[in-house]
Amino acid sequence: MRRLVALVVVTAAAVGWIGSANGGQDATSSRNATQRRLEANVRFLADDLLEGRATPSRGLDMAALYLENELREAGWHPGSGASYFQPYEVDTFAPLEAKRVVRINGVELMPGEYNFSTSGSPSDAVGSFDLVYAGYGIVSPERRHDDLAGLDLKGKGVVTLFGAPWALDPSGIHDSDRAVGRGIQLGIRGANVLIYVSPEFDSPREAPASPEVALWRDSEAMPVSFLPGVSGRTVMPFVPASIVLRPAAFDRVLASTCGGTFDELSKALASGTPTEPRPIAATVAIEMQPKVAVGKVANVVATLPGSDPLLRKEWIVLSAHYDHVGTIEAPPGSDRICNGADDNASGVAAVLEIARRLAAGPTPKRSVLVLLLSGEEKGLLGSGYYSLHPLVPTAQVVANINLDMVGRSDGTVEVIAAVSSDLFRAASESSGASGIQVVADRHPEKHLLYFVDSYHFARLDVPAAELFTAMHADYHQPSDEAGKMRYDRLAAIVDVACRLVGHYAEGASRPRYQRPAWFMAP
Repeated sequence: MRRLVALVVVTAAAVGWIGSANGGQDATSSRNATQRRLEANVRFLADDLLEGRATPSRGLDMAALYLENELREAGWHPGSGASYFQPYEVDTFAPLEAKRVVRINGVELMPGEYNFSTSGSPSDAVGSFDLVYAGYGIVSPERRHDDLAGLDLKGKGVVTLFGAPWALDPSGIHDSDRAVGRGIQLGIRGANVLIYVSPEFDSPREAPASPEVALWRDSEAMPVSFLPGVSGRTVMPFVPASIVLRPAAFDRVLASTCGGTFDELSKALASGTPTEPRPIAATVAIEMQPKVAVGKVANVVATLPGSDPLLRKEWIVLSAHYDHVGTIEAPPGSDRICNGADDNASGVAAVLEIARRLAAGPTPKRSVLVLLLSGEEKGLLGSGYYSLHPLVPTAQVVANINLDMVGRSDGTVEVIAAVSSDLFRAASESSGASGIQVVADRHPEKHLLYFVDSYHFARLDVPAAELFTAMHADYHQPSDEAGKMRYDRLAAIVDVACRLVGHYAEGASRPRYQRPAWFMAP
């Protein structure tokens, strides 16, 4: 990666291109200038110097200062009083460094028998919890499958087994039939602990790992951040604690109360004659003594007040998260920095370009808030904090348009996490001659609304949608580099998003909010 001198050169070049783009250039020259600005911003945000932009970190603070100056230079007003920052506190601890004891039915688990992760405050994960056996523990309305129906899960731990009544998608690490998807469904129902029994984790660490195992191991090694004094479920609807249990450990501590060994229960589930999900006479007890460090971070916020005397009281919120995951474990001499070029320097660069265009043109009738969020990778912390401390009246927000991972288009852009068919239709009509085809969410069954910053608008009944291109093998890896972006297509997506924002900013009818039947919030 380029170092500081190169960054100064490329940033200075971006300022020059901003000025030249307003001249009498033809369409091709203007598009080339847009691509250069987008690339300049992505390369700065995704440079090793920013160390992966973890929340909190020095690199994240550097990114925030950069974004403030870009918005100031473009002519936007401070969004939080006289400041471009909405500061908030995050507390952080390292789960692997915390003194921890996990007991099931009074029997202490040994380190090699389980993996442990937590979200939110450690106090939410500490305690003794009655257990419920839930078979697969899968809720999939699209497949008419619900293992949790009729179960009271509030304050409980829930035991679920690896597998599904259908073939698993190896790459579907967030799906309803994987640990993350199950954790979401348990969290929105008030459960405190997920116990996920999986044979995939029996493989040695040096052996090639499945995508789910790799994600889990990376997540387990990362520090956990949370908003002090706020329930973790308010921020992200995930269970406070997750335990991946080896089958042998399950057989040792839970087989007798669940009605069979892991193999026996798995065969029963596969045969279609499973043991009925039910409360069981067992508990899980978690003790943890973490060292918590206090940190300061901020959302970057800016406003463009509208021109219409009445409509200026209404708002379009244009958002993207500017944080990433920092560093991961890697062999000596290997790249450890996850630069997050696509995730989500691409979305931030797009927002900056849209902001530049809006400020350079006629003042829109409605007001616009640019909301560049920190803490997304830590569990939607920045958008969660904003939802609790909004800078504009939530009832006056016409729409939230969020951009996340828009740098690797195949010629399309998906509208995901949408809670408004009006927003999707307007996005489709905004494609124009951009060369980008707007498509509906290709995988609605993944319920991605739970994983993106638009969640905190949707849960408050605000019409919201996210523009997104695709998942890829570089997701949350050091290989998510600026050189892999498709800047020509990113520029085209900017055209689409800019028209979409302008459509509503210029006074189009407010889109209808449509809460999906499956969408629950704790």
